[in-house]
Amino acid sequence: MEYQATFKNKLIYIFRINDTAHKGCVKIGEATAPDGFFNPNSKELNAAAKKRINSYTQTAGIKYELLHTEMTAYIKNGKWKSFNDGKVHDVLTRSGIKKKKFDIDGKANEWFQCDLETAKNAIAAVKNGQQSLNPSQKSTDKSPMIPRPEQQRAIDQTIKVFKKGNQMLWNAKMRMGKTFTALNVVKKMEFHRTIIITHRPVVNEGWFDDFNNVFYENNTQWIYGSKKHGEKDLKTLEKSGKNYVFFCSIQDLRGSKVTGGKFDKNADI
Repeated sequence: MEYQATFKNKLIYIFRINDTAHKGCVKIGEATAPDGFFNPNSKELNAAAKKRINSYTQTAGIKYELLHTEMTAYIKNGKWKSFNDGKVHDVLTRSGIKKKKFDIDGKANEWFQCDLETAKNAIAAVKNGQQSLNPSQKSTDKSPMIPRPEQQRAIDQTIKVFKKGNQMLWNAKMRMGKTFTALNVVKKMEFHRTIIITHRPVVNEGWFDDFNNVFYENNTQWIYGSKKHGEKDLKTLEKSGKNYVFFCSIQDLRGSKVTGGKFDKNADI
């Protein structure tokens, strides 16, 4: 491609470390990208970003979560342009987003006290020629919740079981957070189709809220569907080719011809 003669292939990455010290912070850096042009969060970009991040985290035994990757080259007004991580840092700083320093000499200066959505908005702002974020582009309440120890145990145990079988029963007490925990299993295992069947349609609100908390940084790859929230039509979800979570109730299914009833409904389910 023509732009390769002018620009070195680079990518921007965003990751976080899920511990108390790094809570509420993300790191925004850049790395060398493979030859070619790739969509955000592609397998190729993620692999290149992890190679760079591993080079300075593995020796310290640091576990991290890669949240976002994208090319620094883009087209604007018919011309190829590029940016670096410093431009993104400048937008965040000018927007009042504070840096978080974890060392005495201040070399770890790529950490910012913001969530993923704000960091991604800063990247978009650079491309749009903005020097700072608008108030609507800064968010503070969209960072996914971190599973509690008992929730993480349920997630890990279920994934282990699903590698060999296809059933798992949770004997969970009230307020354990089954909705949030179940969606984390779906996310970790990257299920393409997930159906939620319940006796209580009213809990749809909770499932939808938790879906947004768990999947908001993957909102281009995951869709939610139900009568009340998200896509109504299961066929639309299927045609999208994306991963989806579909919520329905026993009441929705009861009486359907497919289950021996008299009514022609929910055949798709």
